[in-house]
Amino acid sequence: MLESLRMITALVTGIGVVLLFAAAVGRLPRRATLALLAVAEVAVVAGVLIDIAWLVRGNSTPELLTHIGYLITTPLLIPAGLGLTYRKIDRWGLLIVGVATLITAVMIIRQVQTLGLRFGFLNA
Repeated sequence: MLESLRMITALVTGIGVVLLFAAAVGRLPRRATLALLAVAEVAVVAGVLIDIAWLVRGNSTPELLTHIGYLITTPLLIPAGLGLTYRKIDRWGLLIVGVATLITAVMIIRQVQTLGLRFGFLNA
């Protein structure tokens, strides 16, 4: 489970970096942007489902309510970013969805940390 979530976090972070780089350059075709966001969203939903399966198997967390909050909000961040810029994905739109994607990656890390599991060097 943990290795799958690490790969998902790396994928979502990479997509966020690509979107921020595209914002710095000035543009990315709309279809390419939507395809990247779709891949990131599918990965996030897969991560949430993996996490839910882990909880259903009887594993508990000391911060269950916080963890449930992360499970609910994490898949909504990328669509919210896209909703803010849906009409025109220009430089600022790419910046918005890039930041939303990176925030989603951080939320996945926090989601794992609320389980009481170590997630690489990011435990604080």
